[in-house]
Amino acid sequence: MRNQLLRGALVSLLAASAVTVLVPGVASATDPSQCMTSAGGRTADLRPGQRLESGASLVPTPGKPELVMQPDGNLVVYAIGNGGTRLPLWNSGTYGNPGAYALMQDDGNFVIYKKDGGPQTGGGIWNTATYGNRANDYVAAWIRDDGEFSVSGRGEDSLWSTYTNRWHVRLCPTDPSWGRGFWAESATVWLVLQRDNNLVMYRKSDGKAIWGSGTYGNRNALSLEMGDNGDLTLHENGQNPAVRWRTGTSGSSGAYALLQDDGNFVVYKKDGGPGKGGALWASGTYNKI
Repeated sequence: MRNQLLRGALVSLLAASAVTVLVPGVASATDPSQCMTSAGGRTADLRPGQRLESGASLVPTPGKPELVMQPDGNLVVYAIGNGGTRLPLWNSGTYGNPGAYALMQDDGNFVIYKKDGGPQTGGGIWNTATYGNRANDYVAAWIRDDGEFSVSGRGEDSLWSTYTNRWHVRLCPTDPSWGRGFWAESATVWLVLQRDNNLVMYRKSDGKAIWGSGTYGNRNALSLEMGDNGDLTLHENGQNPAVRWRTGTSGSSGAYALLQDDGNFVVYKKDGGPGKGGALWASGTYNKI
């Protein structure tokens, strides 16, 4: 994927509803039998006084998400796919400022400055507003293997975050709901709950969108949740959340959703799964990878 300007939404949108053809599945390279939360992983950081120069990257583990200070001035978190294909998960929206750089300041603020700008000369074009939040030793900016970019003190909760956490391929009723920015990956596809509220599947081979929930543009933030009743929904938050998309699989307690290596996103009965059957709903994308 080219390092082009990211204007408006990070990625293309799909308005089509899900295809519901059910086919036998293929298990994921990540253990599909386990329910788990955010993937975590190694981190790389920028400590007070350190800069991420124009054109430079911060990469905890090669082949996993990276933070890139693009030559066009945009700071972008990318997921890395097959053959180096990259999917933007978050961006600062500061394109159009060639040569801009990012600085982790001594005051705890993480700031993007124009090429000739700086703490003494001005020219700041974006910041995390975390100034005045120094921890006992320091506050640093961190990029983690699961794709989360945050500003926090050592051992402290995040003061600011992109919330671009990678989650497990299996979504269970016992798991927390996904928020906007959360994503998962199988060997062949990414599944992302975008900030425009659309749940979209992208092909790793070329970054092309191959399925979407059609929920972009909803005024209120949506969450993705596997309900105790077996229905997978995208819903607003609150006491009486409005459901904006669902698989319609209620009545099957204990059902779970699985993002498979064959590119299919499937809701299975509690005791079902790849090679066992029991599919209740599928995205129908098994033949699009």
